[in-house]
Amino acid sequence: MTYWVHRGVNESDTYYEHCSAFEPPLPNKDPLKGYPYLTVSVLGFHIEFSSSNEMEHFIEVMEQKNLPTTISLSKQRGSQNGPNSHWLSRFPAHLKKWEKREKLVLAVKKAKESAEVSGNGF
Repeated sequence: MTYWVHRGVNESDTYYEHCSAFEPPLPNKDPLKGYPYLTVSVLGFHIEFSSSNEMEHFIEVMEQKNLPTTISLSKQRGSQNGPNSHWLSRFPAHLKKWEKREKLVLAVKKAKESAEVSGNGF
């Protein structure tokens, strides 16, 4: 999900992997532990986030009663990649039902609150 949330500042001049600055900024890397990430396990599925911005984006997309298309999300990003490479297109179909998404969103919101309270880099 990182590519879809954290845009490379000089992305138009170079590949995303070679960008040195991002908007919004990526979390700081711990020299010994690497980048922080948080795994939320719900309904037998594990979702990994590397920033609170990613969690916010996930919540914003998944709490919509009608899911946006991956084409529209790719266009919002201004990406040449997609729509089949978008994280939502890779998300399991059985978890896209509204009843399941409500549970996913609730779990991610709780995890985000918990991470912010504990101050673990998110």
